[in-house]
Amino acid sequence: MRSATSGVPVLKFQYFQMDTSNKLNEMLVEKCFVRLIEDDIYSVLPDTSVVHHYDKRAAVYDLVVSTWLYNFIMWGTSPYDYVEFANQAVSSSHNGMFLDAGCGSLLFTARIYASSSCPIIAVDQSLAMLRRARRRLIDLSGSVPERVRLLQADLSDLPFRRESFRTVLCLNVLHQFADAAKLISNLNVLLTGGGHFYLTSLVSNSRTVGNLYLGALYRTGEFICPRNERELKKLLDMTFNEKINYREKGNMAFVTTTISD
Repeated sequence: MRSATSGVPVLKFQYFQMDTSNKLNEMLVEKCFVRLIEDDIYSVLPDTSVVHHYDKRAAVYDLVVSTWLYNFIMWGTSPYDYVEFANQAVSSSHNGMFLDAGCGSLLFTARIYASSSCPIIAVDQSLAMLRRARRRLIDLSGSVPERVRLLQADLSDLPFRRESFRTVLCLNVLHQFADAAKLISNLNVLLTGGGHFYLTSLVSNSRTVGNLYLGALYRTGEFICPRNERELKKLLDMTFNEKINYREKGNMAFVTTTISD
């Protein structure tokens, strides 16, 4: 198949060679089309040449954020915490589609996705991050697994129909969104009844080091104004009628809930 850059017309997900190809095709909203822009990377964006904020810092981001020392000192966590949380998300259901909303380079999830039998759509707006995600999957599996699709899309304008996914994971993304209530609500409507929602977000609390660093990242424009536990829980309560499971480790909040059938 030729890529979009060589003149192939835009297509829907019908060319996905997997058992769920028809379902994937049905998941897109009307007049939304996806096209292959590089090997194993697809896009729904009208202009893929626009440089994203993380395109120029993807390598540095991975180099720093992957380390135990950075996470322990700055946030009071470890990379294992994110890996374990993502593993719980993937293992939460044995059927239905899985959405990774803001997948980045699959820094903490590539190994899980490579070994899972779950059909996964990993979405990010940064093409540089998606390229790094592709490389991680290839290094682990020899190729990008057929049941994993890397999709360039804007989290503020996701292309999927309501109730398309059994599980949604939003890992370490929310603290970058000013309109977090809209993002949470938009992700919530993508879940089927009985579906699972997994989310992490940095919050301000009694940890001095983490709070100071959150403030510094806010002043440089990397993050939005830090939220505390009360503010984050209020956002969640505005969206979900279900019981929210909320815990903090260091400055990181780990949130899960299950949508009523």
